[in-house]
Amino acid sequence: MADRQPDSNPPPQRRFTDVRDGSASVIGRDLRLEGTMRGVTDLEIWGSFEGELSIEGLAWLRPGSRFTGELRATELVVEGELTGTVHATEKVDMRATCHVEADVTARRVAAAEGSHIEGRITVTGPSTDVVGYTERRNR
Repeated sequence: MADRQPDSNPPPQRRFTDVRDGSASVIGRDLRLEGTMRGVTDLEIWGSFEGELSIEGLAWLRPGSRFTGELRATELVVEGELTGTVHATEKVDMRATCHVEADVTARRVAAAEGSHIEGRITVTGPSTDVVGYTERRNR
């Protein structure tokens, strides 16, 4: 039996969240935090946060989550509720389950069909368009 070599050409990842290693910090469903939080990590929020959040990494507001305040991150995925101001140095992805009432500034912005968005969106990258898409796969 011949040794199998690993596939030298793995399939391309379609979403930037596909390449995460699963080692994010987590704010659980039953947790409600208020205040200021800063860090260098990926962060998943399932519960609620009110205040100022600054993350060098991916901030992921999961379904059912609530965020109120100022959010700064490298990348942001919104599946829950977001009210306030967002500054992302790279990408913001607003998925179909999101409810966003915020001013959003990012290099790239994508919004799924069915997402609820109120506020100003400023795209700072080479293309100033918000990319619209239809959710086609289950999480």
